[in-house]
Amino acid sequence: MKFVKQLVPILLLGQTLFVTTSSAYPKDSDVEKPGIVHAVTDLSHSFSFYADNRFHSQYLKDGKGATNWCNLYNYDFSNANLLVLLGCDDRVSYLPKDIKAIKKFVSSGGGVVILGSEGTKSQNELAEAFGVSFKGKTEQPLTYVDDSKVIGNNASALEINKKGWDVLVKDKNGAAVLAKKQFGKGQMLIGSRSIAGSHPNASDSINAKMWSPLLKQVASGKVVDPSKPHNSRGIGSLENKDDNETFVLSYNEYLKPFAADMLDISNRCMPFIEKRMGVPLSKGMGSEITLLATDGGGFSSGNVIALAVWWGGFPEKEDGMIEFITHESVHSWVLPYPEVWNEPIATYVGNLVMVDMGHEEEGMRRINAQVAAGLKHDPKMDKYDLSGNAIDGSAKLTGGAARDIHWGKTYWIFEELRKDYPDIVSRYFKTKREMVGNKKLKSYDMNNTVAVLSEAVGKDLFPWFKEHGFDVSKAKAEL
Repeated sequence: MKFVKQLVPILLLGQTLFVTTSSAYPKDSDVEKPGIVHAVTDLSHSFSFYADNRFHSQYLKDGKGATNWCNLYNYDFSNANLLVLLGCDDRVSYLPKDIKAIKKFVSSGGGVVILGSEGTKSQNELAEAFGVSFKGKTEQPLTYVDDSKVIGNNASALEINKKGWDVLVKDKNGAAVLAKKQFGKGQMLIGSRSIAGSHPNASDSINAKMWSPLLKQVASGKVVDPSKPHNSRGIGSLENKDDNETFVLSYNEYLKPFAADMLDISNRCMPFIEKRMGVPLSKGMGSEITLLATDGGGFSSGNVIALAVWWGGFPEKEDGMIEFITHESVHSWVLPYPEVWNEPIATYVGNLVMVDMGHEEEGMRRINAQVAAGLKHDPKMDKYDLSGNAIDGSAKLTGGAARDIHWGKTYWIFEELRKDYPDIVSRYFKTKREMVGNKKLKSYDMNNTVAVLSEAVGKDLFPWFKEHGFDVSKAKAEL
């Protein structure tokens, strides 16, 4: 199938530009020998759980996906034919070496997708290097070139500053939302971020009928070998690794300006975390701290603790970062058996460490707020277990109420125990380490948890937990 092009006047911010628009969007059958797509999604300039292979899983299910955590200009594109750039945090930017690598990749046949919005400064600077800006609002409905509807709330308009761009998606007034252009042997797509998925659980495969064939078409300028590796460049390949004796701090070039502050706060936190936990990290756990270009989250995989470098307004504010570092560290500390209250206990310890490090008012405010949220649903803390199951058989809590009781009751339990045992957290985790050791448990469940807590305080706590909504039994504990 050949695309028929026509000149279309586009009114953008007071000036009329003539760009070409295709008369139909590509189908799989439109691409001669489309082959397989080897996509690379960049995480080095902006990390999100969605970008970590969700885009690929939604729109290129029959292709292969890889991610890049390192310097983009160092990525080996030899067996890749699609580069997806979903975002760039405005506290970093693309280096001239990055733009040179992108231009080399597309000119040799690769396809490049750049998504952004009017408010994304760094992503806008990248788009401008290729003759397009994210500039202006749009008005619904959005339509593809065949007049089919395109989903995308609050989409940004494109201002096209160079010739040769084909408008593929436009708004009610004809403003461009997604455009395509040939660069050498390859092609580039630039469009509003809102017209592609973004949910971390990949539940929003919006516009898949458009994206899937379009991405294959854009990647078709370069043939890849499916029998050869198409590898991610991950944490293990990060270019900067500072050995700090107790852990290695790893990061890419873009986050280098923030490394010193992150190293300082991590070093200051670790002794306080260890004191609260009562035991050192198990061998190999938390041995590497890596930096993520985001203010929105992190994770722990045991040996690696990944931290958002701008969490809670850091480095201008440190209290939230103390909680965050502690939270992710505790996930490594508790292994090999995660806790029944895995998320709330990690943040609870973080709040206590905030108190220890001079932020007592804010730390206690957060603790009291979590307890209050649970008490709204269970004023005597005797009706629900951690999962929101009612001891009297009434309806189970769901949604926000379930979350409130899971977190609030966890905090309440430890605050109640802390009245008599101020060091309850360190007692508990020290006893857990001693009792569990190398044992192979079927499950480190609530029964085993209460058994450990009982040993930690030298008192049978099973009756107390049963009084407060937990269906636990000493006979069912493995410890």
